[in-house]
Amino acid sequence: MNGASDTSGLCPEVIHYEPEMALHSFSDSETREFYKWFWDIHIKPVIGFSKKMAEKYGADMEVVWLGAMLHDIARLEDAEPHDEIGSKKAYELLVKRGFETDVAEKVREVVLRHRCRKYPPETLEQKIIASADAMAHFIPPFYLWTGKYSNKSFFDVLEKNRKKIERDYNEKIFFKDEKESVRGQYEVLKSWMAYEA
Repeated sequence: MNGASDTSGLCPEVIHYEPEMALHSFSDSETREFYKWFWDIHIKPVIGFSKKMAEKYGADMEVVWLGAMLHDIARLEDAEPHDEIGSKKAYELLVKRGFETDVAEKVREVVLRHRCRKYPPETLEQKIIASADAMAHFIPPFYLWTGKYSNKSFFDVLEKNRKKIERDYNEKIFFKDEKESVRGQYEVLKSWMAYEA
Protein backbone atom coordinates (compact mmCIF):
# COMPACT_ATOMS: atom_id res chain seq x y z
CA MET A 1 0.00 0.00 0.00
CA ASN A 2 1.25 3.46 -0.68
CA GLY A 3 0.42 6.52 1.34
CA ALA A 4 -1.21 6.89 4.71
CA SER A 5 -4.36 8.37 3.21
CA ASP A 6 -4.96 5.47 0.79
CA THR A 7 -8.14 3.81 2.00
CA SER A 8 -8.57 1.47 -0.97
CA GLY A 9 -7.73 -1.52 1.20
CA LEU A 10 -9.28 -0.28 4.42
CA CYS A 11 -12.32 1.94 4.96
CA PRO A 12 -12.19 3.39 8.48
CA GLU A 13 -15.84 4.39 8.72
CA VAL A 14 -17.02 0.88 7.79
CA ILE A 15 -14.78 -0.71 10.42
CA HIS A 16 -16.20 1.53 13.14
CA TYR A 17 -19.79 2.28 12.00
CA GLU A 18 -20.65 -1.29 11.04
CA PRO A 19 -18.09 -3.61 12.62
CA GLU A 20 -18.40 -7.24 11.56
CA MET A 21 -17.50 -8.49 15.01
CA ALA A 22 -19.53 -6.17 17.28
CA LEU A 23 -20.67 -8.03 20.38
CA HIS A 24 -22.22 -5.30 22.53
CA SER A 25 -25.53 -6.34 24.05
CA PHE A 26 -27.40 -3.28 22.79
CA SER A 27 -30.34 -3.17 20.44
CA ASP A 28 -29.42 -2.76 16.76
CA SER A 29 -30.12 0.98 16.84
CA GLU A 30 -28.15 1.44 20.07
CA THR A 31 -25.24 -0.53 18.62
CA ARG A 32 -25.17 1.67 15.51
CA GLU A 33 -25.36 4.81 17.65
CA PHE A 34 -22.61 3.55 19.98
CA TYR A 35 -20.16 2.84 17.14
CA LYS A 36 -20.97 6.04 15.27
CA TRP A 37 -20.14 8.02 18.40
CA PHE A 38 -17.10 5.84 19.08
CA TRP A 39 -15.78 6.87 15.66
CA ASP A 40 -16.75 10.55 16.00
CA ILE A 41 -15.82 11.15 19.64
CA HIS A 42 -12.72 9.02 19.99
CA ILE A 43 -11.20 7.55 16.83
CA LYS A 44 -11.38 10.66 14.64
CA PRO A 45 -9.71 12.88 17.29
CA VAL A 46 -6.98 10.25 17.80
CA ILE A 47 -6.35 10.25 14.04
CA GLY A 48 -6.27 14.06 13.96
CA PHE A 49 -3.88 14.44 16.90
CA SER A 50 -1.68 11.63 15.56
CA LYS A 51 -1.36 13.07 12.07
CA LYS A 52 -0.35 16.48 13.47
CA MET A 53 2.29 14.92 15.70
CA ALA A 54 3.57 12.68 12.89
CA GLU A 55 4.10 15.75 10.70
CA LYS A 56 5.63 17.76 13.55
CA TYR A 57 8.04 15.06 14.77
CA GLY A 58 8.80 13.32 11.46
CA ALA A 59 7.15 9.95 12.13
CA ASP A 60 6.11 7.31 9.59
CA MET A 61 2.71 8.70 8.54
CA GLU A 62 1.34 5.41 7.24
CA VAL A 63 2.09 3.56 10.47
CA VAL A 64 0.71 6.44 12.54
CA TRP A 65 -2.47 6.76 10.48
CA LEU A 66 -3.19 3.03 10.54
CA GLY A 67 -2.26 2.74 14.21
CA ALA A 68 -4.56 5.62 15.13
CA MET A 69 -7.43 4.11 13.19
CA LEU A 70 -6.95 0.60 14.59
CA HIS A 71 -5.65 1.18 18.12
CA ASP A 72 -9.01 0.28 19.71
CA ILE A 73 -10.16 -2.33 17.20
CA ALA A 74 -10.68 -4.93 19.96
CA ARG A 75 -13.12 -2.53 21.63
CA LEU A 76 -15.52 -3.36 18.80
CA GLU A 77 -16.13 -6.70 20.46
CA ASP A 78 -15.43 -5.73 24.07
CA ALA A 79 -12.34 -7.96 24.05
CA GLU A 80 -9.87 -7.46 26.89
CA PRO A 81 -7.03 -6.90 27.20
CA HIS A 82 -7.89 -4.81 24.17
CA ASP A 83 -4.30 -3.80 23.48
CA GLU A 84 -3.08 -7.41 23.19
CA ILE A 85 -6.10 -8.76 21.33
CA GLY A 86 -6.35 -5.66 19.15
CA SER A 87 -2.70 -5.88 18.11
CA LYS A 88 -3.32 -9.35 16.67
CA LYS A 89 -6.55 -8.29 14.98
CA ALA A 90 -4.93 -5.20 13.46
CA TYR A 91 -2.05 -7.26 12.07
CA GLU A 92 -4.36 -9.89 10.59
CA LEU A 93 -6.66 -7.26 9.06
CA LEU A 94 -3.81 -5.35 7.45
CA VAL A 95 -2.16 -8.46 6.01
CA LYS A 96 -5.55 -9.64 4.72
CA ARG A 97 -6.12 -6.23 3.09
CA GLY A 98 -2.76 -6.36 1.29
CA PHE A 99 -0.57 -4.10 3.40
CA GLU A 100 3.12 -4.95 3.52
CA THR A 101 4.10 -7.25 6.38
CA ASP A 102 6.59 -4.78 7.88
CA VAL A 103 3.88 -2.09 8.02
CA ALA A 104 1.44 -4.54 9.59
CA GLU A 105 4.09 -5.52 12.18
CA LYS A 106 4.77 -1.90 13.09
CA VAL A 107 1.04 -1.19 13.45
CA ARG A 108 0.66 -4.34 15.56
CA GLU A 109 3.29 -2.95 17.95
CA VAL A 110 1.63 0.48 18.00
CA VAL A 111 -1.71 -1.07 18.98
CA LEU A 112 -0.06 -3.34 21.57
CA ARG A 113 1.67 -0.40 23.28
CA HIS A 114 -0.93 2.37 23.11
CA ARG A 115 -2.20 1.81 26.67
CA CYS A 116 1.26 2.15 28.27
CA ARG A 117 0.56 -0.61 30.72
CA LYS A 118 2.18 -4.01 30.27
CA TYR A 119 3.93 -2.89 27.06
CA PRO A 120 5.23 0.71 27.21
CA PRO A 121 5.77 2.52 23.90
CA GLU A 122 9.33 2.68 22.60
CA THR A 123 9.28 4.10 19.08
CA LEU A 124 8.21 7.57 18.00
CA GLU A 125 5.10 6.18 16.30
CA GLN A 126 4.11 4.21 19.41
CA LYS A 127 4.52 7.28 21.61
CA ILE A 128 2.48 9.39 19.19
CA ILE A 129 -0.48 6.99 19.28
CA ALA A 130 -0.33 6.62 23.06
CA SER A 131 -0.24 10.42 23.40
CA ALA A 132 -3.04 10.98 20.88
CA ASP A 133 -5.19 8.36 22.60
CA ALA A 134 -4.73 10.13 25.92
CA MET A 135 -5.32 13.57 24.40
CA ALA A 136 -8.62 12.39 22.89
CA HIS A 137 -9.76 11.48 26.40
CA PHE A 138 -9.63 15.18 27.29
CA ILE A 139 -12.49 16.07 24.96
CA PRO A 140 -15.38 16.48 27.44
CA PRO A 141 -18.03 14.66 25.34
CA PHE A 142 -15.86 11.52 25.65
CA TYR A 143 -16.87 11.16 29.30
CA LEU A 144 -20.54 11.90 28.65
CA TRP A 145 -20.52 9.23 25.93
CA THR A 146 -18.75 6.58 28.04
CA GLY A 147 -21.03 7.35 30.98
CA LYS A 148 -24.13 6.91 28.86
CA TYR A 149 -23.18 3.36 27.91
CA SER A 150 -21.64 2.29 31.22
CA ASN A 151 -23.36 -0.39 33.30
CA LYS A 152 -21.59 0.87 36.44
CA SER A 153 -22.99 3.20 39.07
CA PHE A 154 -22.55 6.94 38.61
CA PHE A 155 -20.00 7.10 41.44
CA ASP A 156 -18.04 4.13 40.09
CA VAL A 157 -17.89 5.86 36.70
CA LEU A 158 -16.64 9.07 38.36
CA GLU A 159 -13.95 7.21 40.29
CA LYS A 160 -12.78 5.30 37.22
CA ASN A 161 -12.66 8.50 35.18
CA ARG A 162 -10.80 10.39 37.94
CA LYS A 163 -8.05 7.77 37.81
CA LYS A 164 -8.11 7.69 34.01
CA ILE A 165 -7.57 11.42 33.52
CA GLU A 166 -4.73 11.46 36.06
CA ARG A 167 -2.98 8.52 34.43
CA ASP A 168 -3.56 9.79 30.90
CA TYR A 169 -2.24 13.24 31.66
CA ASN A 170 0.70 12.23 33.80
CA GLU A 171 1.82 8.97 32.17
CA LYS A 172 0.60 8.72 28.56
CA ILE A 173 1.39 12.05 26.89
CA PHE A 174 5.04 11.90 25.85
CA PHE A 175 5.43 15.36 24.31
CA LYS A 176 5.66 18.62 26.27
CA ASP A 177 3.74 20.80 23.79
CA GLU A 178 0.91 18.30 23.44
CA LYS A 179 0.66 17.86 27.20
CA GLU A 180 0.42 21.63 27.59
CA SER A 181 -2.24 21.78 24.86
CA VAL A 182 -4.67 19.67 26.95
CA ARG A 183 -3.78 21.09 30.37
CA GLY A 184 -6.86 23.33 30.44
CA GLN A 185 -9.20 20.43 29.66
CA TYR A 186 -7.37 18.29 32.22
CA GLU A 187 -8.01 20.89 34.94
CA VAL A 188 -11.69 21.24 33.98
CA LEU A 189 -12.28 17.50 33.86
CA LYS A 190 -10.45 17.03 37.15
CA SER A 191 -12.86 19.46 38.77
CA TRP A 192 -15.88 17.78 37.13
CA MET A 193 -14.82 14.38 38.41
CA ALA A 194 -14.16 15.66 41.94
CA TYR A 195 -17.83 15.39 42.95
CA GLU A 196 -18.35 13.53 46.19
CA ALA A 197 -21.75 12.49 47.58
